[in-house]
Amino acid sequence: MNKLLILGLILAFLLLPLPVLAAEEVNKFGIHILEPADLLKAKELVNANGGDWGFVTVVIRDDDRDAGKWQKFFDDCRRSHLVPLVRLATHLAGDAWVKPLPEDLHFWTDFLGSLNWPVKNKYIVVFNEPNHQKEWGGQINPQEYGRLLEKTISLFKETSPDFKIINAGLDLAAPNSKETMDALEFWRQIHQEVPDIFAKLDGWASHSYPNHGYLGTPGQAGRTSIRGYQWELAVLKDRFGLTKDLPVFITETGWPYQVNSKSEIRNPKFYNQEITAKYIKQAYENVWLPDKRVMAVTPFVLYYPQPPFANFSWITAENKESVQFLTVKDMPKMAWRPEQEFGLKMEKITLPPFLPTSTSFTGKLQIRNTGQSIWGERGMIGLAARTVDAGLEVAPLQIPGGVLIEPGKTTEIDFTLTSSSRSGELTFAWEHLPEFKIAVVRSGILAQVRYTLWQKLVFWLEQKLLF
Repeated sequence: MNKLLILGLILAFLLLPLPVLAAEEVNKFGIHILEPADLLKAKELVNANGGDWGFVTVVIRDDDRDAGKWQKFFDDCRRSHLVPLVRLATHLAGDAWVKPLPEDLHFWTDFLGSLNWPVKNKYIVVFNEPNHQKEWGGQINPQEYGRLLEKTISLFKETSPDFKIINAGLDLAAPNSKETMDALEFWRQIHQEVPDIFAKLDGWASHSYPNHGYLGTPGQAGRTSIRGYQWELAVLKDRFGLTKDLPVFITETGWPYQVNSKSEIRNPKFYNQEITAKYIKQAYENVWLPDKRVMAVTPFVLYYPQPPFANFSWITAENKESVQFLTVKDMPKMAWRPEQEFGLKMEKITLPPFLPTSTSFTGKLQIRNTGQSIWGERGMIGLAARTVDAGLEVAPLQIPGGVLIEPGKTTEIDFTLTSSSRSGELTFAWEHLPEFKIAVVRSGILAQVRYTLWQKLVFWLEQKLLF
Protein backbone atom coordinates (compact mmCIF):
# COMPACT_ATOMS: atom_id res chain seq x y z
CA MET A 1 0.00 0.00 0.00
CA ASN A 2 1.58 3.30 -1.02
CA LYS A 3 2.17 6.13 1.42
CA LEU A 4 -0.37 8.48 -0.20
CA LEU A 5 -3.13 5.90 0.21
CA ILE A 6 -2.22 5.33 3.87
CA LEU A 7 -2.19 9.08 4.47
CA GLY A 8 -5.57 9.39 2.81
CA LEU A 9 -7.06 6.68 5.02
CA ILE A 10 -5.70 8.36 8.15
CA LEU A 11 -7.15 11.73 7.12
CA ALA A 12 -10.49 10.13 6.28
CA PHE A 13 -10.59 8.55 9.73
CA LEU A 14 -9.73 11.82 11.45
CA LEU A 15 -12.43 13.67 9.51
CA LEU A 16 -15.18 11.23 10.44
CA PRO A 17 -17.97 13.01 12.34
CA LEU A 18 -17.56 12.58 16.08
CA PRO A 19 -20.50 11.30 18.12
CA VAL A 20 -22.61 14.08 19.55
CA LEU A 21 -22.01 14.35 23.28
CA ALA A 22 -24.67 15.59 25.66
CA ALA A 23 -23.67 18.53 27.83
CA GLU A 24 -24.13 16.30 30.86
CA GLU A 25 -25.31 12.83 31.71
CA VAL A 26 -29.00 12.76 32.57
CA ASN A 27 -31.63 10.28 33.68
CA LYS A 28 -33.13 9.61 30.24
CA PHE A 29 -35.97 7.51 31.58
CA GLY A 30 -39.39 9.09 31.33
CA ILE A 31 -43.04 8.41 30.61
CA HIS A 32 -45.91 10.15 28.87
CA ILE A 33 -48.77 10.98 31.25
CA LEU A 34 -52.22 12.40 30.55
CA GLU A 35 -53.22 13.68 33.97
CA PRO A 36 -51.39 15.32 36.90
CA ALA A 37 -52.77 12.59 39.14
CA ASP A 38 -50.39 10.13 37.43
CA LEU A 39 -47.29 11.95 38.63
CA LEU A 40 -46.48 9.83 41.69
CA LYS A 41 -46.75 6.63 39.67
CA ALA A 42 -44.47 8.18 37.06
CA LYS A 43 -41.91 8.96 39.76
CA GLU A 44 -42.08 5.37 40.97
CA LEU A 45 -41.24 4.20 37.46
CA VAL A 46 -38.58 6.61 36.18
CA ASN A 47 -36.72 7.44 39.40
CA ALA A 48 -36.46 3.88 40.70
CA ASN A 49 -33.24 1.90 41.14
CA GLY A 50 -30.81 4.79 41.54
CA GLY A 51 -32.57 7.27 39.28
CA ASP A 52 -33.31 10.90 40.01
CA TRP A 53 -34.92 13.67 37.96
CA GLY A 54 -36.49 11.59 35.20
CA PHE A 55 -38.85 13.10 32.62
CA VAL A 56 -42.60 13.31 32.09
CA THR A 57 -44.36 14.46 28.94
CA VAL A 58 -47.70 16.08 29.74
CA VAL A 59 -50.35 17.74 27.57
CA ILE A 60 -51.92 21.07 28.54
CA ARG A 61 -55.02 22.05 26.55
CA ASP A 62 -56.08 25.61 25.86
CA ASP A 63 -59.36 25.01 27.73
CA ASP A 64 -57.46 23.82 30.82
CA ARG A 65 -55.16 26.75 31.57
CA ASP A 66 -55.90 26.75 35.29
CA ALA A 67 -53.00 28.46 37.09
CA GLY A 68 -53.73 26.80 40.43
CA LYS A 69 -53.93 23.31 38.93
CA TRP A 70 -50.75 23.57 36.91
CA GLN A 71 -48.73 25.38 39.56
CA LYS A 72 -49.56 22.48 41.86
CA PHE A 73 -48.43 20.12 39.11
CA PHE A 74 -45.09 21.93 38.79
CA ASP A 75 -44.72 21.97 42.59
CA ASP A 76 -45.36 18.22 42.63
CA CYS A 77 -42.77 17.76 39.85
CA ARG A 78 -40.31 19.65 42.05
CA ARG A 79 -41.05 17.44 45.06
CA SER A 80 -40.95 14.27 42.95
CA HIS A 81 -37.81 15.31 41.05
CA LEU A 82 -39.40 15.09 37.60
CA VAL A 83 -38.58 17.31 34.61
CA PRO A 84 -41.76 18.26 32.70
CA LEU A 85 -41.97 18.33 28.91
CA VAL A 86 -45.11 20.40 28.27
CA ARG A 87 -46.88 19.74 24.99
CA LEU A 88 -49.28 22.48 23.89
CA ALA A 89 -52.73 21.43 22.69
CA THR A 90 -56.00 23.08 21.72
CA HIS A 91 -59.24 21.16 22.29
CA LEU A 92 -61.36 18.68 20.40
CA ALA A 93 -64.19 19.74 18.12
CA GLY A 94 -65.85 16.58 16.95
CA ASP A 95 -63.09 14.13 16.08
CA ALA A 96 -60.42 16.76 15.28
CA TRP A 97 -58.27 19.10 17.32
CA VAL A 98 -59.05 22.76 16.74
CA LYS A 99 -56.35 24.50 14.74
CA PRO A 100 -54.27 26.86 16.92
CA LEU A 101 -54.29 30.52 15.92
CA PRO A 102 -51.17 32.73 15.91
CA GLU A 103 -53.06 35.55 17.62
CA ASP A 104 -53.79 33.27 20.58
CA LEU A 105 -50.16 32.36 21.29
CA HIS A 106 -49.74 35.18 23.82
CA PHE A 107 -52.24 33.36 26.06
CA TRP A 108 -49.72 30.51 26.25
CA THR A 109 -46.75 32.73 27.00
CA ASP A 110 -48.67 34.70 29.62
CA PHE A 111 -49.92 31.54 31.30
CA LEU A 112 -46.78 29.41 31.25
CA GLY A 113 -44.59 32.43 31.96
CA SER A 114 -46.55 33.15 35.14
CA LEU A 115 -45.82 29.74 36.71
CA ASN A 116 -42.80 28.79 38.81
CA TRP A 117 -41.32 25.84 36.93
CA PRO A 118 -39.38 23.14 38.82
CA VAL A 119 -36.19 23.52 36.75
CA LYS A 120 -34.46 26.28 34.81
CA ASN A 121 -35.04 24.79 31.34
CA LYS A 122 -38.72 25.13 30.50
CA TYR A 123 -39.40 22.65 27.70
CA ILE A 124 -42.29 23.40 25.33
CA VAL A 125 -43.40 20.96 22.60
CA VAL A 126 -45.37 22.94 19.99
CA PHE A 127 -48.49 20.82 19.38
CA ASN A 128 -48.67 17.29 17.98
CA GLU A 129 -48.35 15.41 14.67
CA PRO A 130 -49.57 18.21 12.35
CA ASN A 131 -49.00 15.88 9.37
CA HIS A 132 -52.38 14.39 10.40
CA GLN A 133 -55.37 16.49 9.40
CA LYS A 134 -57.21 15.57 12.62
CA GLU A 135 -54.41 17.19 14.60
CA TRP A 136 -54.72 20.49 12.70
CA GLY A 137 -58.38 21.41 12.44
CA GLY A 138 -59.20 18.90 9.74
CA GLN A 139 -56.53 20.02 7.26
CA ILE A 140 -52.82 19.66 6.59
CA ASN A 141 -50.90 22.91 6.17
CA PRO A 142 -47.11 22.70 6.64
CA GLN A 143 -46.60 26.37 5.74
CA GLU A 144 -49.06 27.42 8.39
CA TYR A 145 -47.41 25.23 11.01
CA GLY A 146 -43.97 26.58 10.09
CA ARG A 147 -45.07 30.19 10.53
CA LEU A 148 -46.81 29.39 13.80
CA LEU A 149 -43.75 27.52 15.08
CA GLU A 150 -41.54 30.50 14.26
CA LYS A 151 -43.87 32.90 16.07
CA THR A 152 -44.09 30.54 19.06
CA ILE A 153 -40.31 30.51 19.35
CA SER A 154 -40.13 34.30 19.14
CA LEU A 155 -42.84 34.96 21.74
CA PHE A 156 -41.57 32.44 24.28
CA LYS A 157 -37.97 33.64 23.94
CA GLU A 158 -39.16 37.21 24.52
CA THR A 159 -40.87 36.01 27.70
CA SER A 160 -37.77 34.17 28.95
CA PRO A 161 -34.65 32.69 27.31
CA ASP A 162 -35.13 29.71 29.63
CA PHE A 163 -38.01 28.49 27.47
CA LYS A 164 -36.68 25.69 25.28
CA ILE A 165 -38.83 25.22 22.19
CA ILE A 166 -39.23 21.82 20.59
CA ASN A 167 -41.05 20.92 17.36
CA ALA A 168 -44.14 18.75 17.16
CA GLY A 169 -43.27 15.10 16.70
CA LEU A 170 -44.57 13.71 13.40
CA ASP A 171 -46.05 10.35 12.47
CA LEU A 172 -43.08 8.93 10.58
CA ALA A 173 -45.13 6.09 9.09
CA ALA A 174 -47.85 8.34 7.61
CA PRO A 175 -48.13 8.27 3.77
CA ASN A 176 -49.24 11.04 1.44
CA SER A 177 -53.03 10.75 1.48
CA LYS A 178 -56.14 12.82 2.10
CA GLU A 179 -55.72 12.42 5.84
CA THR A 180 -51.94 12.47 6.26
CA MET A 181 -48.73 13.77 4.71
CA ASP A 182 -45.35 12.10 4.46
CA ALA A 183 -43.02 13.52 7.11
CA LEU A 184 -40.24 14.37 4.65
CA GLU A 185 -42.66 16.29 2.43
CA PHE A 186 -44.10 18.07 5.45
CA TRP A 187 -40.63 19.24 6.54
CA ARG A 188 -39.72 20.21 2.97
CA GLN A 189 -42.67 22.56 2.77
CA ILE A 190 -41.95 23.99 6.23
CA HIS A 191 -38.33 24.62 5.24
CA GLN A 192 -39.43 26.26 2.02
CA GLU A 193 -41.75 28.59 3.94
CA VAL A 194 -39.33 29.36 6.84
CA PRO A 195 -35.79 28.39 5.71
CA ASP A 196 -34.08 28.81 9.08
CA ILE A 197 -36.83 27.31 11.23
CA PHE A 198 -34.95 24.15 12.28
CA ALA A 199 -31.92 26.15 13.43
CA LYS A 200 -34.19 28.14 15.75
CA LEU A 201 -35.24 25.04 17.70
CA ASP A 202 -33.74 24.07 21.07
CA GLY A 203 -34.52 20.37 20.78
CA TRP A 204 -36.03 17.79 18.47
CA ALA A 205 -39.17 15.80 19.34
CA SER A 206 -39.44 12.39 17.74
CA HIS A 207 -42.18 9.76 17.68
CA SER A 208 -39.88 6.81 17.10
CA TYR A 209 -42.39 3.96 17.05
CA PRO A 210 -41.62 0.41 15.86
CA ASN A 211 -43.89 0.76 12.82
CA HIS A 212 -45.55 -0.22 10.58
CA GLY A 213 -48.27 -1.76 12.71
CA TYR A 214 -46.16 -1.45 15.88
CA LEU A 215 -44.62 -4.80 15.06
CA GLY A 216 -41.01 -3.76 14.61
CA THR A 217 -38.18 -5.16 16.67
CA PRO A 218 -35.41 -3.34 18.57
CA GLY A 219 -32.81 -4.44 16.04
CA GLN A 220 -34.44 -2.76 13.06
CA ALA A 221 -33.37 0.63 11.72
CA GLY A 222 -34.85 3.34 9.51
CA ARG A 223 -37.52 6.00 9.72
CA THR A 224 -40.28 3.63 10.95
CA SER A 225 -38.27 2.06 13.74
CA ILE A 226 -37.25 2.94 17.28
CA ARG A 227 -34.26 4.56 15.55
CA GLY A 228 -36.53 6.88 13.60
CA TYR A 229 -34.94 9.89 15.26
CA GLN A 230 -31.61 8.95 13.66
CA TRP A 231 -33.18 9.13 10.23
CA GLU A 232 -34.77 12.48 11.15
CA LEU A 233 -31.46 13.99 12.27
CA ALA A 234 -29.77 12.82 9.09
CA VAL A 235 -32.52 14.40 6.97
CA LEU A 236 -32.25 17.69 8.85
CA LYS A 237 -28.53 17.90 8.10
CA ASP A 238 -28.36 16.35 4.63
CA ARG A 239 -31.53 17.79 3.10
CA PHE A 240 -32.06 21.02 5.03
CA GLY A 241 -28.53 22.05 5.98
CA LEU A 242 -28.92 22.02 9.76
CA THR A 243 -25.48 22.41 11.34
CA LYS A 244 -26.36 22.59 15.04
CA ASP A 245 -26.76 19.47 17.15
CA LEU A 246 -30.25 19.26 18.60
CA PRO A 247 -30.84 17.14 21.72
CA VAL A 248 -33.50 14.55 20.98
CA PHE A 249 -36.63 14.06 23.06
CA ILE A 250 -38.43 10.86 22.10
CA THR A 251 -41.79 11.97 23.44
CA GLU A 252 -43.69 8.98 22.03
CA THR A 253 -42.61 5.40 21.42
CA GLY A 254 -43.38 1.89 22.62
CA TRP A 255 -45.07 -1.37 21.74
CA PRO A 256 -48.78 -2.02 22.26
CA TYR A 257 -49.56 -5.39 23.78
CA GLN A 258 -52.40 -7.87 23.55
CA VAL A 259 -55.36 -7.19 25.82
CA ASN A 260 -58.85 -8.62 26.14
CA SER A 261 -61.32 -8.55 23.24
CA LYS A 262 -63.14 -5.49 24.60
CA SER A 263 -60.28 -3.28 23.47
CA GLU A 264 -61.01 -0.95 20.61
CA ILE A 265 -57.71 -1.99 19.05
CA ARG A 266 -58.09 -5.67 18.13
CA ASN A 267 -54.87 -6.79 16.54
CA PRO A 268 -53.95 -10.38 17.34
CA LYS A 269 -50.48 -9.69 15.92
CA PHE A 270 -49.57 -7.44 18.85
CA TYR A 271 -46.99 -8.99 21.11
CA ASN A 272 -47.79 -10.22 24.58
CA GLN A 273 -46.63 -8.30 27.65
CA GLU A 274 -43.51 -10.39 28.15
CA ILE A 275 -42.25 -9.68 24.64
CA THR A 276 -43.05 -5.95 24.79
CA ALA A 277 -41.18 -5.77 28.09
CA LYS A 278 -38.17 -7.54 26.58
CA TYR A 279 -38.21 -5.25 23.55
CA ILE A 280 -38.50 -1.99 25.50
CA LYS A 281 -35.60 -3.08 27.72
CA GLN A 282 -33.48 -3.88 24.66
CA ALA A 283 -34.40 -0.53 23.11
CA TYR A 284 -33.17 1.34 26.16
CA GLU A 285 -30.02 -0.72 26.63
CA ASN A 286 -28.91 -1.03 23.00
CA VAL A 287 -30.19 2.16 21.35
CA TRP A 288 -31.45 5.06 23.44
CA LEU A 289 -29.21 5.00 26.51
CA PRO A 290 -25.88 4.66 24.64
CA ASP A 291 -26.79 7.43 22.16
CA LYS A 292 -25.55 10.74 23.58
CA ARG A 293 -27.90 12.67 21.30
CA VAL A 294 -30.93 11.35 23.16
CA MET A 295 -31.91 13.52 26.12
CA ALA A 296 -35.11 11.79 27.21
CA VAL A 297 -37.43 8.92 26.26
CA THR A 298 -41.07 9.10 27.38
CA PRO A 299 -43.01 6.11 26.00
CA PHE A 300 -46.74 6.49 25.43
CA VAL A 301 -48.63 6.09 27.80
CA LEU A 302 -48.54 5.50 31.58
CA TYR A 303 -52.25 5.20 32.33
CA TYR A 304 -55.10 5.00 29.82
CA PRO A 305 -56.54 1.47 30.17
CA GLN A 306 -59.63 2.24 28.05
CA PRO A 307 -60.03 2.44 24.27
CA PRO A 308 -58.39 3.68 22.14
CA PHE A 309 -55.13 3.37 24.12
CA ALA A 310 -55.69 0.29 26.28
CA ASN A 311 -53.01 -1.63 24.38
CA PHE A 312 -50.46 1.12 25.09
CA SER A 313 -51.24 1.68 28.78
CA TRP A 314 -48.44 0.70 31.15
CA ILE A 315 -51.09 0.30 33.87
CA THR A 316 -53.66 -2.30 32.88
CA ALA A 317 -57.44 -2.19 33.01
CA GLU A 318 -57.20 -4.18 36.24
CA ASN A 319 -55.13 -1.31 37.66
CA LYS A 320 -52.04 -3.48 37.73
CA GLU A 321 -48.53 -2.62 36.64
CA SER A 322 -47.76 -4.17 33.28
CA VAL A 323 -44.74 -6.38 32.76
CA GLN A 324 -42.96 -3.60 30.88
CA PHE A 325 -43.64 -1.19 33.77
CA LEU A 326 -42.00 -3.57 36.22
CA THR A 327 -39.15 -4.34 33.82
CA VAL A 328 -38.27 -0.68 33.20
CA LYS A 329 -38.70 0.14 36.88
CA ASP A 330 -36.04 -2.46 37.73
CA MET A 331 -33.51 -1.16 35.19
CA PRO A 332 -30.52 0.75 36.67
CA LYS A 333 -30.87 4.50 36.26
CA MET A 334 -28.79 7.61 36.70
CA ALA A 335 -29.16 10.29 39.35
CA TRP A 336 -28.47 13.82 38.15
CA ARG A 337 -29.36 17.36 39.13
CA PRO A 338 -30.83 19.71 36.53
CA GLU A 339 -30.09 23.39 36.95
CA GLN A 340 -32.50 25.30 39.17
CA GLU A 341 -32.63 29.02 39.76
CA PHE A 342 -31.73 30.18 43.26
CA GLY A 343 -33.60 33.23 44.51
CA LEU A 344 -34.52 34.83 47.80
CA LYS A 345 -36.14 37.97 49.11
CA MET A 346 -35.57 39.68 52.45
CA GLU A 347 -38.85 40.02 54.33
CA LYS A 348 -37.67 41.38 57.70
CA ILE A 349 -34.44 42.09 59.58
CA THR A 350 -33.74 43.00 63.22
CA LEU A 351 -31.18 45.78 63.60
CA PRO A 352 -30.54 48.07 66.57
CA PRO A 353 -30.79 51.85 66.02
CA PHE A 354 -27.02 51.96 66.47
CA LEU A 355 -24.13 49.66 67.32
CA PRO A 356 -21.28 50.56 69.71
CA THR A 357 -17.73 50.08 68.52
CA SER A 358 -15.98 46.82 69.40
CA THR A 359 -19.34 45.09 69.91
CA SER A 360 -21.03 41.97 68.50
CA PHE A 361 -24.73 41.85 67.70
CA THR A 362 -26.78 38.75 66.89
CA GLY A 363 -30.02 39.28 65.04
CA LYS A 364 -32.49 37.45 62.85
CA LEU A 365 -33.28 37.71 59.18
CA GLN A 366 -36.53 36.52 57.66
CA ILE A 367 -36.14 35.51 54.01
CA ARG A 368 -38.47 34.06 51.38
CA ASN A 369 -37.52 31.37 48.87
CA THR A 370 -38.25 32.93 45.45
CA GLY A 371 -36.27 30.38 43.40
CA GLN A 372 -37.01 26.91 42.00
CA SER A 373 -35.20 24.59 44.38
CA ILE A 374 -36.34 23.31 47.76
CA TRP A 375 -33.92 24.62 50.38
CA GLY A 376 -32.58 21.95 52.71
CA GLU A 377 -32.85 19.02 50.29
CA ARG A 378 -29.11 18.91 49.80
CA GLY A 379 -27.87 20.18 53.13
CA MET A 380 -26.92 23.63 54.33
CA ILE A 381 -26.84 26.63 51.99
CA GLY A 382 -24.25 29.30 52.66
CA LEU A 383 -24.57 32.93 51.58
CA ALA A 384 -21.25 34.73 51.59
CA ALA A 385 -20.94 38.14 53.20
CA ARG A 386 -19.89 41.02 50.96
CA THR A 387 -17.43 43.46 52.49
CA VAL A 388 -18.64 46.97 51.77
CA ASP A 389 -17.15 49.09 54.58
CA ALA A 390 -14.07 48.12 56.54
CA GLY A 391 -14.61 48.16 60.26
CA LEU A 392 -17.69 45.95 60.27
CA GLU A 393 -17.27 42.18 60.21
CA VAL A 394 -20.25 40.24 58.89
CA ALA A 395 -20.58 36.46 59.33
CA PRO A 396 -21.88 34.44 56.35
CA LEU A 397 -25.53 33.44 56.42
CA GLN A 398 -26.28 29.78 56.79
CA ILE A 399 -29.62 28.35 55.72
CA PRO A 400 -29.71 25.06 57.63
CA GLY A 401 -30.26 21.74 55.92
CA GLY A 402 -32.85 19.17 56.92
CA VAL A 403 -35.73 21.63 57.21
CA LEU A 404 -37.32 21.86 53.76
CA ILE A 405 -38.25 25.36 52.57
CA GLU A 406 -40.21 25.25 49.32
CA PRO A 407 -40.52 28.19 46.93
CA GLY A 408 -42.87 30.82 48.33
CA LYS A 409 -42.15 29.86 51.95
CA THR A 410 -40.14 31.84 54.51
CA THR A 411 -37.56 30.95 57.13
CA GLU A 412 -35.63 32.77 59.87
CA ILE A 413 -31.87 32.59 60.17
CA ASP A 414 -29.39 34.13 62.59
CA PHE A 415 -26.73 36.62 61.61
CA THR A 416 -23.87 38.27 63.49
CA LEU A 417 -22.31 41.72 63.12
CA THR A 418 -19.07 42.66 64.86
CA SER A 419 -17.87 46.25 64.90
CA SER A 420 -14.27 47.41 65.23
CA SER A 421 -13.01 50.67 66.66
CA ARG A 422 -14.20 52.54 63.57
CA SER A 423 -17.37 54.62 63.93
CA GLY A 424 -19.76 56.11 61.36
CA GLU A 425 -22.59 54.91 59.11
CA LEU A 426 -21.31 51.59 57.82
CA THR A 427 -22.72 49.33 55.11
CA PHE A 428 -22.84 45.55 55.05
CA ALA A 429 -24.41 42.94 52.78
CA TRP A 430 -24.72 39.29 51.79
CA GLU A 431 -24.91 37.82 48.31
CA HIS A 432 -28.41 37.78 46.79
CA LEU A 433 -29.55 40.45 49.30
CA PRO A 434 -29.57 44.27 49.27
CA GLU A 435 -27.14 46.40 51.23
CA PHE A 436 -27.93 47.45 54.79
CA LYS A 437 -26.61 50.41 56.81
CA ILE A 438 -26.06 50.77 60.52
CA ALA A 439 -24.69 53.61 62.64
CA VAL A 440 -21.62 52.53 64.61
CA VAL A 441 -20.93 54.88 67.54
CA ARG A 442 -18.04 55.10 69.98
CA SER A 443 -18.81 53.08 73.09
CA GLY A 444 -18.13 56.04 75.38
CA ILE A 445 -21.04 57.96 73.87
CA LEU A 446 -23.50 55.68 75.63
CA ALA A 447 -22.35 57.11 78.94
CA GLN A 448 -22.95 60.72 77.88
CA VAL A 449 -25.84 62.63 79.35
CA ARG A 450 -27.71 63.08 76.08
CA TYR A 451 -28.50 59.34 76.04
CA THR A 452 -31.24 58.70 78.56
CA LEU A 453 -31.86 55.55 80.52
CA TRP A 454 -34.85 54.90 78.25
CA GLN A 455 -32.67 55.06 75.11
CA LYS A 456 -30.17 52.66 76.65
CA LEU A 457 -33.01 50.29 77.53
CA VAL A 458 -34.33 50.39 73.95
CA PHE A 459 -30.86 49.55 72.64
CA TRP A 460 -30.56 46.62 75.07
CA LEU A 461 -34.00 45.27 74.09
CA GLU A 462 -33.20 45.50 70.37
CA GLN A 463 -30.35 43.10 70.95
CA LYS A 464 -32.35 40.63 73.05
CA LEU A 465 -35.81 40.47 71.48
CA LEU A 466 -36.71 38.35 68.45
CA PHE A 467 -39.32 39.23 65.87
